[in-house]
Amino acid sequence: MKIKYSVFICDDEKEQVSLLQKGISNATIMLNGEEKVKFDIINSSTSYQEAADFLDNTSINSGIYFLDIEIGDEIYEKNGLDLGVLIKNKDKAAQIIFVTSHENMAFLTFKRKLGAVDFIVKNGDIADLYDNIEYALKNAVNNIHNIHNAELNTFSYRFGHEIININFSDIIYISTTNVSHKLRLVKTTGWGEFIGKLKEIPEEYNNLVQISQSCVINPDNVEKIDLKKKSIKFINGDIEYFSVRNTRKIKDIFNKI
Repeated sequence: MKIKYSVFICDDEKEQVSLLQKGISNATIMLNGEEKVKFDIINSSTSYQEAADFLDNTSINSGIYFLDIEIGDEIYEKNGLDLGVLIKNKDKAAQIIFVTSHENMAFLTFKRKLGAVDFIVKNGDIADLYDNIEYALKNAVNNIHNIHNAELNTFSYRFGHEIININFSDIIYISTTNVSHKLRLVKTTGWGEFIGKLKEIPEEYNNLVQISQSCVINPDNVEKIDLKKKSIKFINGDIEYFSVRNTRKIKDIFNKI
């Protein structure tokens, strides 16, 4: 099975666009190991506006973006850095690779806090360009993997104006309270409360399981299941009860723990 990565290019030099496309194609071959990868070039734009119009009408998640910093002939025109800001606002996991003819432009990417993956200088050496593209794509893929792994192992909830992220291994269970939409999160390190809808949690986080209308559990932190009493004992000693209709689901969980 191939893992496909969406790639977007914006460079106002058509010849440079072709070189980037060729370099990306070559990298696909070079980076294919046990895990097959495919870089799908979804768009190649030659101006800020053309790129912005495409991005406004397209949803991209964890995309890889090759952006020429100096797009546009006039100093007042929007450039690749402006495009980078637009992309980051739409795709939080965007992997941006800036391309430029001037090496001293690199500091501007840090000043704008765009978190670029790499910075490729156009020096006229095609072999060097292809090597840099391959290196940048390898780093981008690794970053995307790390982001996705972090997401898979992280539970996020809002406490006031703050977003709290915790590891799934720390979650024991989540239950309803007497206050509408206020949920109680029981962790290995204590407990907390947040606003949410219980039924939506297992829909968003597949490794959490709803056992009743009032409780969602982390199966990894279950110590004992009593099918007769329809009770679940957790590693912290707490006990919650599951509904009759969830008995089959609980048996399946029990067989896997």
